[in-house]
Order: sequence, then structure tokens, then C-alpha cells
Amino acid sequence: MEADSPPTIEKSECLECGGKDTFIKEKGEIVCNNCGLIISERNIVNFSFGTRFFTSEEMEKKIITGPPQTIFSNLNHSTIIKTNKIRNPDLKRAAKKDKLIEWHEKNIIIAGNEIKRITAGLRLPNYVKDMAMALYKRYLKNNILSGRSINGMVAACIFYVCRVNQISRSLKEISNKTDLKHENSKKVYHCYKALIKELNLKPPPPDPISFIPRLISDLHLDIKVESPTIKIIRAFTSRSCSTGQDPRVIAASALYLVCKMININIKISQKEIAKVAGITNITLCKRYKEILDLLFLKNRRKI
Repeated sequence: MEADSPPTIEKSECLECGGKDTFIKEKGEIVCNNCGLIISERNIVNFSFGTRFFTSEEMEKKIITGPPQTIFSNLNHSTIIKTNKIRNPDLKRAAKKDKLIEWHEKNIIIAGNEIKRITAGLRLPNYVKDMAMALYKRYLKNNILSGRSINGMVAACIFYVCRVNQISRSLKEISNKTDLKHENSKKVYHCYKALIKELNLKPPPPDPISFIPRLISDLHLDIKVESPTIKIIRAFTSRSCSTGQDPRVIAASALYLVCKMININIKISQKEIAKVAGITNITLCKRYKEILDLLFLKNRRKI
């Protein structure tokens, strides 16, 4: 059995003190033996390959260079130059080049910027941004965008992705973040219905439980109210048909009921919960009475 060979050493003179330098290839450093000065480092060159390639196609598939690619990596520049009242000659030249871009590419650029802005404003994770962009490209590929605005379809794609991933964002919150003021929740809802119909999507039913942690956080309540609220919501949805009902109303009504049943330090009113949930006080009161009649009919007077 052969012994391990010592590291290869090359010697020269130090530029600082004139002493002898030592170059160790295994560490990639040149160090002076007299003063300890590190003259150079990270000189390691690795000529070995991790895998063997027999064809050029295998090499293109397996070699990875650069940062990981996302769905936004294929987009070109993200600036759309308007040609109204341009006096600068450089901007005029850039505007002429901008006209050469096809409308399909411009549409994707505008939608990508809008998706980035809305997801950043709502503090949504990055996978929501990628999934919404992929869904919008799929919708645009089928040529069914005519007659509908880009901002409305972008908001509809984000709402669908949030609903699939059980993220508590309502249609009104997303529509309020759109760039155009006339894009209200009704127009976004029509775009959402068209998106589901044209692409044959099957969104899951809305889950009121997903709104509970956010309501508790916004109202600064104790975490101990979360578990009984979830139990009340599950009991109510199992005994009655909650299809077509706003999940925010069910979540807010169950949370208000738990706050009245459990002795907590913070007193919360119906008006405060309705304001945070984005619903009216009358709607909250009606759903609250329905939960009482269905689950606590015998003890309603005590509650």
C-alpha cells in the first residue's frame, strides 16, 4: 500500500521581506515562510468533471450554468415607452425600437410587471407569482383575452392561485391593488369566471379556516382562540351547506362567538371584527345568529 504523497511545493522569493515563499497546490495559497504574508490565494483550478458525456445533447442537458431559471427569466426588458410628447432624440430612437416588439410580447411584459407589483403589495410568496404568470401565459396562448383588460385577468389569475394554495386573500383585496381604478371587484370576478370556463379549471371551495390566523393577528388576539374557532367552523360547515357563502363572514362570526364565550383580556366588538374582515356589521350579526341557532340552540340565552 502506497503512502500519501506530500503536497507539491514551489518556492520563490517574498516581495515584502525577501524570504522564501511556499506555494501549496492543495490549498491554493502562496505563503512566505519568514513573515507569514499570504501573497496569493484561491489558485485552485479543477479540471475534473463530475459526469461523463458521450454526445453533445447529453452535455447540453446536464451542464448547469448561471442562476436557476424562473418563468420571469425569459422576459425581455420591462419598460414600455409611450410616444406621447417625446422631445429627447434618444428616447425617440428607443420608442421606435419599442414599436418593433410584437403585441404578444408587450402583453406578457405588462402582465409580468403587474403580477410582480400586486404580489409584492400583498406580501405573497414567490411561487404564487410564478404560478400566476404561467396561468396567464396559458390563457394568452389560447387567444381568449379579447374584450378583457390585462389588469383584470392578472388579478383573476392571482386570485385563483391563492385559492388553490389556501392563501387568505379575498377578491376585493386583490382588485384594490390593481393599477387601474376602474377595475373593481365585479369586473375582476367576471374575468375570474371567464378564466375558469375557458381553461376548464376546477378551483377548490373556499376554506374559512384559512382566514382565522390572519384575523387573529390583525385583531391582536390571544392564540388560544384559534383552536375553538376552527372547531366551531368545522362543526358549522359539516351540519349546514356553506356553498356560496363568503368564507370571511363565517370565519369572523365564529371568531366573535369564541371571543364572547372565552374570557380573554382584550374585549372585541362586532364592529371591530367586521372592519378587519372587510364585511358589514349586519352580515356578521346574521351569520353569528345562524351559528348560534345551529350549534348552541339550547344555551343561546346564556351566550
